[in-house]
Amino acid sequence: MTHNLSYSAVAARGAPPSSDTKPQSDLMKLKKSLRDLMTQYPVGITLSKARRFCPLLLDPELLKNHASVRQLLASMPDVVTLWGFGVQTLLLPADTNWNRRSLVG
Repeated sequence: MTHNLSYSAVAARGAPPSSDTKPQSDLMKLKKSLRDLMTQYPVGITLSKARRFCPLLLDPELLKNHASVRQLLASMPDVVTLWGFGVQTLLLPADTNWNRRSLVG
């Protein structure tokens, strides 16, 4: 059924929820959760621990455009920095200004 509503009437009512609403809100929740986690682990946390402490990292909706959790995290440079490879990957807070050599010692 089609309604003849003016643009201003539709704008006042708001647009219907889009299919992007839930993933966007989940992404915001994930970013908040990761920031909180980085506050608890300011010198970094392993990727495997982050997966355990942050269940949203395994959310299929958030992962659908990424081949892995690592790629999802790499798409959020405003939240975390990745350091290392494979099982030795560390998540560091995005604002980490350390010399990377100090992490290898």
